[in-house]
Amino acid sequence: MRRVEALLALVAYTALALWWLWPLPSLMATHSAYFSAESPLVVADFYLIVWTLAWGAHALVSAPWGLFHANAFHPSTLSLAYSEHLLGDAPLFAPVYWATGNAILATNVFILATFVLSALAMYALVRRFTGPPAALVGGFFYAFYLWRYDALAHLHMLAVQYFPLVFLLTDRWLEAARRRDGVLLAIALVLQALSSYYLAYALMLAYAPFLPLALWRWRSRLDRRRLVGLLVVFLTLTTVVVVASLPYLRLRQLGLIPSYNREGDPPPIGLVPQIAGREVWRYLTGRGVGPVGYALALVAILPPWRGRQEPWLAGVLVAMLGTLAACGPGIVIGGHEYASPYRLVLGWMPGFGTVRLPTRFVLVAQLGFALLAGLGLGRLLDGGRRWVAWPIACVTIALAIWSFTPLPTLPLHAEVTGDELPAAYRWLAAHGEGRPLLDLPGTAFHEAARRMYLSTVHWLPIVDGYSGYGPRTPGHLDWLARGLPGESALQNLVDTVDIGWVLVHRNALPSAEAARWRGPFPRGLEPAGEWGGDLLLRVTRAVVQDRRANLLNPLRTPGGVPLEPLVECPGALRLAAPPPDPWPPQAPRQVQVDVLNLGGRPWPAFGFIPRHLVHLRACIGRPDEPPCVSLPIPLPADVPPGGRVRVAATVQGPFWAGPYVLDLRLVQGEDGPLAHCGVAPLRVPIRVAGRGASPPP
Repeated sequence: MRRVEALLALVAYTALALWWLWPLPSLMATHSAYFSAESPLVVADFYLIVWTLAWGAHALVSAPWGLFHANAFHPSTLSLAYSEHLLGDAPLFAPVYWATGNAILATNVFILATFVLSALAMYALVRRFTGPPAALVGGFFYAFYLWRYDALAHLHMLAVQYFPLVFLLTDRWLEAARRRDGVLLAIALVLQALSSYYLAYALMLAYAPFLPLALWRWRSRLDRRRLVGLLVVFLTLTTVVVVASLPYLRLRQLGLIPSYNREGDPPPIGLVPQIAGREVWRYLTGRGVGPVGYALALVAILPPWRGRQEPWLAGVLVAMLGTLAACGPGIVIGGHEYASPYRLVLGWMPGFGTVRLPTRFVLVAQLGFALLAGLGLGRLLDGGRRWVAWPIACVTIALAIWSFTPLPTLPLHAEVTGDELPAAYRWLAAHGEGRPLLDLPGTAFHEAARRMYLSTVHWLPIVDGYSGYGPRTPGHLDWLARGLPGESALQNLVDTVDIGWVLVHRNALPSAEAARWRGPFPRGLEPAGEWGGDLLLRVTRAVVQDRRANLLNPLRTPGGVPLEPLVECPGALRLAAPPPDPWPPQAPRQVQVDVLNLGGRPWPAFGFIPRHLVHLRACIGRPDEPPCVSLPIPLPADVPPGGRVRVAATVQGPFWAGPYVLDLRLVQGEDGPLAHCGVAPLRVPIRVAGRGASPPP
């Protein structure tokens, strides 16, 4: 009977998911569907995720030992670790990709599957404690809500189907200690943790209140088998996550993955309490379970409580903890900011400081609210006639959908697939010989992400790349290639990095630059094919002065300066010209800063391994307030002993008029300010005034 119920629920959720995502199911092989396509960042994130899933599926069957050495950001190694690896999503994505080679089709099947399986998993959890009609409603609220509808571009956040299974299997293991439940619990935990680091942290937050309550519930049955079994499961999870995290730890050690709780760094916009709080409020009031879900959740938590077996208290705690975590480091109430438990988690959870968007933890809150909604309806239906329960469940779902209206139409975006893929890339798939590819001209980050998607045709190493923590090498190599097809530029390029192919998109170049690519070409740059505006050239130029090992050397800069902390660094900062007087309000202005090295050792400053690199920080603050914070400004060269390097720093003017200080200081990676070894900060008084300026509050 339970299997028939589950099959009917599967059919119902599949039909609902097809309707929810329509018209995408009718064009799954050729279109994508997500909101905010006018935002380059959203488009870039979508292509990054599609590429990541496709690379994982490709590498697992071609070269699993090189999984993290993905084809983007050549010549970087461990380039998959510049973003999420998404390995836990492979079971839903990879089979379709292996069968068709169509990453867009595999992505859309993955999206559809996450809706169906998430609902079915919550159905199974709620069904353990109440009847199937209420379980059907609980599954609906877990998978179908507006925040999730809006998140289709960030499809890795949809893969929450294992959360309810972890709760269910934990409860079943503690009840009966069956080996099958223990094995399935380990698999569910591992797959969920490997689906995304955000989801791994969310899983910890959700499991933290549930596990103690489950242990208390089954306290009379706790024995050595149950406790040792849980320990083995957790050790398995920890081992797998640690092994999968080693590449990230290496990049973190090199400074390529930052932590956002460092002193002196401005927080990402997602960690600003006012912004995070506004997004959480938006979720609670209009993007979550809605009024129908809240009403049912309220029924679930009403007294009497004594003797109740269902995990209503776990639902309450999970919903509360998820809401608090989504607010980030501070909770803003009535214009006042209060400390959040989030700060405590920052102190003890490894890697948690890299989280930029805590609002994604509303997924945890939704888990709690959906569980409560199912339990609440089950409580209302308890003792009633069975034939009435199913119509009530259907009406409840219909009312919930009505409360979500107007449901915005899902926009579709045509993608190039199959024979529509660029002919040059398809030719390289057959003849590329594994040699690295440089696309010209360099492009904006969202187009670089699209090139990553297009590289799934041939899987050659590519210079381009997009990621939240990407290295600066693509911009540098594009700068070196701007002199092509000149002979000296070609020689400089091949001496710096291994390149096998150059693909010139002449239609993307100004006419004068495109004319340079009509030939003749220097020795070592040979035309291999031409398709419309795309010109492909084979690079056979011999290396003369081999600098290729220096580009990403973790021990020294490309200029040969050792990457190590500076113990003594006598020096100074000077302005090459006075700052604007007055400084226009809210206006960016460029200041020229001279960095003087008065000692006898060079300072490491120019390179692509951030650890120990000296950089400038420049911002404007009040004279009587602590130093302002700013993002690091890279120096264009190592600072030679007894020499200087000039840096162009763009600084944003304040909103309010009045007296300020232009604060300039040098910082060496995570070693700290150079004030400790000899370079004092430069604080220059300035005056902000002019048309549009507002007086200070």
